[in-house]
Parts: sequence; C-alpha cells; structure tokens
Amino acid sequence: MIAWTVLSILALLPLCFAKPALRKSHTELFRCNLKYISMVQAQEAVKLGCNQMEVAPPASLFPASFSGSELFGLVGVGLFTWPVFPSKNVLREDYGLNRVVFDSSCRLVGLIHIKPTGPECCLHLMEIEDLKMTHELKVYDTRWDSLQLYGYRFDDELYLKNSVEEFVKFNFQSFRRNPSIKNALSMYPNLEQFTKFEIRTRPIELGPNGIQQAAVRFNRRLIINSNKEIIGICRKSDNVWKPFAELRILNDVYKLKVISARGPERGYEGLHGMNHNGIQVSTAMLRSHLLMACKVLMERNMGTNTNDENSMLAKMESTSDRLIFTWPLRMPENFVHGM
Repeated sequence: MIAWTVLSILALLPLCFAKPALRKSHTELFRCNLKYISMVQAQEAVKLGCNQMEVAPPASLFPASFSGSELFGLVGVGLFTWPVFPSKNVLREDYGLNRVVFDSSCRLVGLIHIKPTGPECCLHLMEIEDLKMTHELKVYDTRWDSLQLYGYRFDDELYLKNSVEEFVKFNFQSFRRNPSIKNALSMYPNLEQFTKFEIRTRPIELGPNGIQQAAVRFNRRLIINSNKEIIGICRKSDNVWKPFAELRILNDVYKLKVISARGPERGYEGLHGMNHNGIQVSTAMLRSHLLMACKVLMERNMGTNTNDENSMLAKMESTSDRLIFTWPLRMPENFVHGM
C-alpha cells in the first residue's frame, strides 16, 4: 500500500512543476455584447449550422434565414444563422442571443447579437500580446498599425481607447516619471517616436464609472509621453512590468475579404420572391437555398456527403425525364412555425 502511494506521488510530481500553457501571441475573436467568442469557436458553429441546413427538420427554429445582409456590406444576398457560444459549440437545447451568419457556401460572414431592437453586428477583433511583432504583422492584407485601435485587454480587464484618451485629457498633470517600467517599454514597437518626449505614467484601475486614478499603489499603469501620446497600459506580474494586449478592429477589412471572395450574384434569373404567412422570402434567399441544395447534391455525386440517411434533400417521383428534389426552406428566426 505504501509503495503504491509513493508511486502515485512520484507520478504527480511532473504535474506540480509543469510550466503553465503559453498564451497565444495573437487571437482573432468577436465581442458580442459582453462575451468574447474566438474565431475557432465561430467556425465550429458555422460548420455545425451548415451541416444542420441539410439534416434539421423543416420546422426547426435553426438554422434560420437572415435577410440583413446589408449589415455586412452585402446587397441582395440570402444568408443563414446558427447559435454560437464562447465554448462547446455542439447541438444544444438553449440558443442564447449570439449567432454566426454564413452564406450558401458555408463561409462565415460575421456574428450578430440579438437585441429587442433587432440584430447588431458583433465587433470583429484581433488581439495581440507580443507587441514587438506588430511591425511585421498583416491581417487580411492590412498592416496592423492601419487597423483602428479598440482598446487594451488582459483577461477580463478592458480599457477602451476612447476612455483612455479622455482620462489622459483630464488627468494629464497627475502623470509622473517612473523608471521602474523600463523593461515594459522595451516591449513596445516603434518606441523611438514616443521617446522624443519625456515618458510618464499613472497608476489606474477600473471603477464603476470606467477608468479612474488608483487610490492606493496599484499594479496597472497607463504610459504616455509629455506630448500626451498614449503608449499603452502595463501590468505588474512577478515583479516585472508587461504590456496589456492590444485589440484592433477587423470588421471593415474582413468585410472586404468576404465581398471579394463571393463575387457578383449570378444565375437562376427565373426565380421570384414569395410571401409565406406574412413573411417575405426574397429572390436572393431562394437563390441561396438553391445554391446550398445544389452543393449538397454535388457532394453526393462525388461521394463526399455523409448525411444520406438523415438528409432533407429528398428525391420526388416524376414523370418527366428530369430528376426533381425537395429542400427545406429555412425561415427567419422570428417566424412562427406550424402556421
């Protein structure tokens, strides 16, 4: 018994002294209301939703059609939605209030948050911790420093750019020199443009009304120079000052990527919109359904489709020399099924 206990302790020793997992140097994510959803989880949700387009019963609430393509700079394009969560994007009974939006080729278009006033686009962001690599980083063919700065983040702490600028404007005289943050300064890119002026810092913290001056010694400091240019925010960890990660906005550059990848809407000119129980189904929406059905049919013919047993793409008996198939028409999320 003693021998087994000793062996168990020895087996656990490597876990006790194991180094913590390294944080990724940069992460693509979405901020929907107050929740952060990674691009990885968003793509998982799109994959699931796209698969359910074929296998979910016609009366299912999701996948749902989405007619607000203009939110993403697309005109006359039928899109679809599926619930998305920060983790575990699998089939589940609850739907939450966040949705991935995808097109007929199962391409992620963006994320939306459902509000009483209607859907709103989630912020599409890139977070980068290793600021030294930003001088060579391009995101969707756009230089990092050309992207709009959103704020500074560490875990659940978020300091918005506009709030930081306002804080500096009204509290500039309280900033002081602080040689102890020298190591943190070495981690910022293009520091030469800021150090032409004197470097100053101020302890800050998040209060009920936003950024405020820290009442006591605090391990968060806002760094500026005497020209009121903001360098960043740093935190003290293991007696070493480290920069907060930067968040920059990707909505516009990702929108351009989606638009360029899609190309113009062509084909199926004979389609016409319809009204079903007060819900207008546009020509664009019918086209998107047809494109997705054709995509599934091609996958079947190529032997790459694995949903044969559960597929809603059904063959109808026909007296003509053409095969006829049916495909479920996905209605908007607010449609009352069973009418």
